[in-house]
Amino acid sequence: MDNNLRALFNPENIAVVGASSNPSKAGFTILNNLLSIGYPKKVFPINITEEKILGLTCYEKLSEVEDKVELVVLITPSEMIYGIMEDLDKRMAEKNDVKVIVCAAANYGETKTEEGIRRQNCLMDTAKKYGIRVVGPNCIGVIDNINRVDTTFVETLLPKETRGKRGGISFISQSGSIAASILMTGASQPAPISMNKFISIGNMVDVDFIDLLEYLEEDEDTKVIGMYMEGYSDGKKLINTMARISKKKPIVVLKVGRSDVGAKAANSHTGSLAGSDAVYSAAFKQYGIIRTYSFEELIDTLQAFDAFPLPEDNNVFILSQAGGFGIYCTDALLDEEVLNMPVVEEETKAELRSILPDMASVCIPEGYADITASANVRQHVESLRIVLKDKNVGSVIFITVIPSFLPSKELAAELVKLLKEGEKVSKPVLICIMSGNYVRESRVILEKNGIRTFDTPSNAVKAVRHMVEYASFLKDAEGRK
Repeated sequence: MDNNLRALFNPENIAVVGASSNPSKAGFTILNNLLSIGYPKKVFPINITEEKILGLTCYEKLSEVEDKVELVVLITPSEMIYGIMEDLDKRMAEKNDVKVIVCAAANYGETKTEEGIRRQNCLMDTAKKYGIRVVGPNCIGVIDNINRVDTTFVETLLPKETRGKRGGISFISQSGSIAASILMTGASQPAPISMNKFISIGNMVDVDFIDLLEYLEEDEDTKVIGMYMEGYSDGKKLINTMARISKKKPIVVLKVGRSDVGAKAANSHTGSLAGSDAVYSAAFKQYGIIRTYSFEELIDTLQAFDAFPLPEDNNVFILSQAGGFGIYCTDALLDEEVLNMPVVEEETKAELRSILPDMASVCIPEGYADITASANVRQHVESLRIVLKDKNVGSVIFITVIPSFLPSKELAAELVKLLKEGEKVSKPVLICIMSGNYVRESRVILEKNGIRTFDTPSNAVKAVRHMVEYASFLKDAEGRK
């Protein structure tokens, strides 16, 4: 594992060059995020006019900081890079302590202008001279929730009590806007997502996908790796790296530039060559790399891999309290040809009929039960328990539309008892409690107890499909050994 990259996620002190006292400036947000997350070591604002920012003493130059500094964040206008690199050269000659630079500023090589390229070369010439790794330019920063590092300039809206908590998802993004949206969308979930590690890589002038994938490969706290990808100069090397890692932990990718026009847009955005989409798609399928096609599918799939055990097979039972959504889910499930609706044991069918209202429809069709809108909390929970113990069921999609007479918080609490406090449930249960803010409290109860919920049944279907395909890939890979 690259020791300098270790300093990206767990640095001995951080300097922010371009720190600002203006709350509307990125240099202020970076400092504020570091303080809010509770970074346990020292932060040094570099600002030529201010004496203090957010209670921290300012320095005019990086070379004036006497303490050790392993991580430097650059958020100054790009035209200032020449003087900053001259000062860094002076510091490294004396202290030789900086390990990583996160260059959050833009207007470098991605502009494809002579001056932008010259600025980027100035940054890299000094960095290479001392073996300093560079993230960016044109990125939004890095987060490590375990070590309480947040060098981003994004207002994630993540609740204070959630910042610093670990999750199993680590995410790499080639786009700053996608990266910011992932953070903000995650913060707005019923139980906010606290990423394990989060890296916006921008232009990838130095630290790139392969460096970070290899780091996350060895990171014990990373359970699933997410990627937003536009392109990469050496597609074969990238695929080979991902193929090796995918046998250890799932990699979930939102790869854009599928069309010729989209590929040109990717090239103009970060200067990345998108490469042949057909080649990427075939390689992803061959090596068990999970490809998603929408922002929502990406987030749902990452959370599913983080929250659930892998399914043993492709048999997915649909247990629905609402006929319309049950039919909708059935169509969505059968659209995914890798999924199957199982034929359960006759004993399972009999047990379901014995506890459900007379009007309930049990296994018509097979692998489907409509427990009806009149089902109470006990019938919801008991029917799920019955289905889960059937040997022919690999996963369950559980759907309910909460009527006014069904106590939603009580239902959530009882589901927690079944899925988290009783006998260990070794099968994925993908819960859709419909809909919107009316049921948010019940979803919060479930998600705070580690039970992932989904906005719609089709979202749940996509997520379980990806888990089924990945589990099948691992079995096939094991069989080929």
